[in-house]
Amino acid sequence: MSISWRTMAIGLLLVAVVVAGRIASYYRDNYLQVQKQAEQQKKTLAQQAGLITTLRADDARNRTMMAEQRRREQQLRQQGEIYQRKLRDALKGDKCGNSPMPAAVVELLQQNTVAGTRTGDKPAP
Repeated sequence: MSISWRTMAIGLLLVAVVVAGRIASYYRDNYLQVQKQAEQQKKTLAQQAGLITTLRADDARNRTMMAEQRRREQQLRQQGEIYQRKLRDALKGDKCGNSPMPAAVVELLQQNTVAGTRTGDKPAP
């Protein structure tokens, strides 16, 4: 039983085609898997970009609110300083206004102030 060269060449060619098909299938599957991963990464990247945009907008809004809060605090400090200056000027020549208050009165006023700010109540008369 002798195999002809022709039959042997056809057999080898058939084996080569099968092996080439397997290799092509392997690389195609890998390509499809990589392509699927790339699509998932694009979706993730788009979500992260949206989140970053939201965070930047929140940051800008927070900075604006903080600047407004600082402006208000500065305005209140200035009003307090003006009030203190006016009070000092009004009491400048007044003998009673320049005399020290009794300790019991100071303590009572401080208690009323602390109670009023802590609970939100008005100080007792």
